[in-house]
Amino acid sequence: MQKAIQENPKVKHTLERINGAARVGIWELDLNTNLYDTDNITCDILDLHINQKLTLNDCYILSKYKYAGEEMSLLMSNLINKGVEFDTEIEFVTQLGNIIWARKIGLADVEDGIVKRVYGIFQDVTSIKETERELQSTNSELSSIINSSAVAIVSINRDNNIKHFNSGAEKLLGYTAKEAIASLDPQSLLLPEQVYDFKLDLAKLYNKNPDKIQPFKELAKQNKSDTREWTFRKKNGDLVPVELSLTPLKNEEDKHLGILGIFYDITDRKKAESELIQKNQILNYAEQITMMGNWRWDMITADIYWSDNMYSIFGRDREKDDVVFDTYFNYIHPEDRDKVNNFITKTVNDKKFTDVLHRIVLDNGSVRTVHLLGELVLDDFGEPTHMIGTCQDVTQLRMAEIKFRGLLESAPDAMIIVDENGIIQISNKQTQKLFGYTSLELDKKPVELLIPEKFMHTYETNNNNFFTTAKYNGLEKSEEFYGVNNKGEKIPIQINLSPLETEEGLLISVAIRDITEQKQAEYKILKSKERLEVLTDNLLNKNRQLADFAHITSHNLRAPVSNLNSLLGFYNTSEDEEDKAVLFEKFEIVVGHLTETLDTLVEALKTSNGAPTELKKLKFEDALLKTTEILTGEIHETGAIIKSDFTNVPAILYSKVYLESIFLNLVSNALKYRSPDRTPEITLKSFLVRNRVTLTVEDNGLGIDLERHGHKLFGLNKVFHRHPQAKGIGLFMTKVQIESLGGIITAESTVNKGTTFILTLN
Repeated sequence: MQKAIQENPKVKHTLERINGAARVGIWELDLNTNLYDTDNITCDILDLHINQKLTLNDCYILSKYKYAGEEMSLLMSNLINKGVEFDTEIEFVTQLGNIIWARKIGLADVEDGIVKRVYGIFQDVTSIKETERELQSTNSELSSIINSSAVAIVSINRDNNIKHFNSGAEKLLGYTAKEAIASLDPQSLLLPEQVYDFKLDLAKLYNKNPDKIQPFKELAKQNKSDTREWTFRKKNGDLVPVELSLTPLKNEEDKHLGILGIFYDITDRKKAESELIQKNQILNYAEQITMMGNWRWDMITADIYWSDNMYSIFGRDREKDDVVFDTYFNYIHPEDRDKVNNFITKTVNDKKFTDVLHRIVLDNGSVRTVHLLGELVLDDFGEPTHMIGTCQDVTQLRMAEIKFRGLLESAPDAMIIVDENGIIQISNKQTQKLFGYTSLELDKKPVELLIPEKFMHTYETNNNNFFTTAKYNGLEKSEEFYGVNNKGEKIPIQINLSPLETEEGLLISVAIRDITEQKQAEYKILKSKERLEVLTDNLLNKNRQLADFAHITSHNLRAPVSNLNSLLGFYNTSEDEEDKAVLFEKFEIVVGHLTETLDTLVEALKTSNGAPTELKKLKFEDALLKTTEILTGEIHETGAIIKSDFTNVPAILYSKVYLESIFLNLVSNALKYRSPDRTPEITLKSFLVRNRVTLTVEDNGLGIDLERHGHKLFGLNKVFHRHPQAKGIGLFMTKVQIESLGGIITAESTVNKGTTFILTLN
């Protein structure tokens, strides 16, 4: 084949020309061997070695897809057997694995119906295919955009008629594409005043007469596009803000065809812009109120931005004065420049902006104090690129702080200011004097360092969350605690808490007073008070004992005296000398007992100041005998029968005065409140109940209505019968005497049947 090409100059020239324009090779199939003979270009296209032979079957295998190989097999079979020529494009996989598109043309020389020769052309059309695909993709994307409802697209021809009106335009303006293309005048969508402004802008831009310029054609003439905000009128008459981009349409000959308009609804954007403007206005107003400005420093370009209020703080005019990197630093007070420079250096090195307070000197010589807050912006490599922040004029606040500090230092007590978490913010010199810590050592430390009793927790728990209450009710609270100084020594202190409402939150003013001397004085007072109370108790006890002794004395003497009066009456009425002699003997006995009683009471008064509590072993029989002898007159007069049974417990360790007084009171009461309908009977018994000596005194007298009088039975001056000698002292005194020695007295009684007193003596 190569020989044929060389011998045929026309073919050779043609192939060389084609090869110069595109990658085109030639091939020929040996019908006897079914081997391909390919030129260098074909070999290069298929990544073959020069003069490498391919079989007919190899060509099928190189096809990327099976169906393509089958198609090629059919084409080659028809070419070889029937001489049917073909021109097709197939995707191949080269020997090196590269995917290509190739155009294969098959030709045949036929003589007398027999195919004598098969050959053809092999062209690499990969780049053409890729271009076609890109064009198809671009066309598809463009079609999607044009037909998208998200963006409105309208095209207008040179006669001002709408030629295209996509779904986005339909959705936004309310017209159907059919309506718009058929009858809608594009000018009806626009507001006349905006069209006029558009004409003026273009006339000024291109130096044209505003009255003669046709703005849309002028854009085409200048081959320029225009993007700006317009207000369109919708089909229903509503107005909608849009951003419209106008682009002239021209053909290949640069002839004006019309104009393309692409627009979208910017209602939300306009609303956001309006809100942003309002927020900026509020921000500017807030900056003016708070004397605050904002700034930005581009650390790469050294560009500086100041807000309007930043200019105001430094007394500069934004319209006249530019700001550069050194502008700010030139205003820094000379004494504060090193401080600010060190702060900036530390910020860059640490890559963290905290805050700094320093002074500035304005052009008029006035000194102000400013507070810088900011943030360091880092790039993807962690290197600083920008600083942004705020600058606030805190001169007035600083002056107020100095005044506050002066008041704090002038306070006579230790003063600390803590936040809601109990962290110390400020402390005065008195605090240093009391606790031994410097202000720097206390700064940002928990208050428990000074007051380890966790008074914060105490107030929250015991005082219904004191800090919250203090915050809302303006309360103050004072408590006593123990503080600890830097040597670990405990100091008695009094704490007074007061809430301070600030812009940064609730602070607590804690006044701490050393009450060591006060505590010592209180201790002395308490000791004196205790001694005074002891003396008072002693005096009260003495008075009580004297009163008790007086009651015992008066009551115990009343019965013998009354008995003497009875005997005296019998003596005066008696005419028999023997009876008088017997009565006189009884006089002597009663007088003897009276004398003994007086001696006993006097002795008790001498030994215990009226408290007859000396205990002796006493027989119940002796106490009863003395009682009956004292009451001889009444017993004789009433004919009373007195019985006793002390066999179970014959004696007791007791006070002689108390026991005789108890017997005398109970027996005399039984005689006094006897029933007029029967002879008095009095029975006394002693026995043990749970190892305690119990004595009962039972009579058959008038009895007592316990339901009515039981609650006041043993009350002082309480009487329950109309008897001329009833004083209401005997039972009261008996109860007091028994209880003073650890005993109990109770009573059981039935009206008109009698009463039983039960005495548990020890």
